Amino acid sequence: MKQIRKRITYANVMSSLAVFLVLGGATAMAAKKKGNSITTGKIKKNAITTSKIKKNAITTAKIRNGAVTGAKVNLGTLGTVPSANLANTANVANNLAGQTPFYIRLGFGQAQTIASHGSVSLVANCRQAGGNDIVEILMQTTQAGAVANGEDEFDGSSAADFLNPDTPAEDRIFLDESVASGNTLVDNEIDHGWVIGPDNKMLTANTEGIALGLNYRQPGCLVAGVVNAVG
Repeated sequence: MKQIRKRITYANVMSSLAVFLVLGGATAMAAKKKGNSITTGKIKKNAITTSKIKKNAITTAKIRNGAVTGAKVNLGTLGTVPSANLANTANVANNLAGQTPFYIRLGFGQAQTIASHGSVSLVANCRQAGGNDIVEILMQTTQAGAVANGEDEFDGSSAADFLNPDTPAEDRIFLDESVASGNTLVDNEIDHGWVIGPDNKMLTANTEGIALGLNYRQPGCLVAGVVNAVG
């Protein structure tokens, strides 16, 4: 016992205590490092930048549902949504410069405007007269002094040779077809096919490509084709 007391000095005690504290502290530090030791509250604002995130470290599975909203998305990085692309294609098709495609069915006694451009227009008309069924396209103007070339022609060669708002319907025929009432006919006519207003607006058509029908699959008239606007 005396031998032990002689060996226990102040220096020995202090050195032993120091070793104990070092070992104990390392154990405590190791314990603290286990688990989720770095919490959100311990991360300095803006400390984690893009360059510090490992490539492909953030996957879809690690993003909480609803975390990425429209306000957080750079829309310029997105391609065209397929359905939106189809819509764009439809818009282009429906807005071909100057073109008006038409497919019109009318009952007898009915009329419908096919296309208008400035002061001039073309009107589909379905009627019966003298025991005949008649389908026709009429030229029309809201300003006096139009010229036209269809079934009826107006070349402006004289004061009386202009298409005017008061020109009778029977004198402003662009195209027409007729059959005995109740019969069926689908045909076309080949004429020059244009009308120009004094406001320099023109409607023109390849009349060979316009179909005129009577009593096709149902009583009445059929008018179909394409008209182009110029000017």
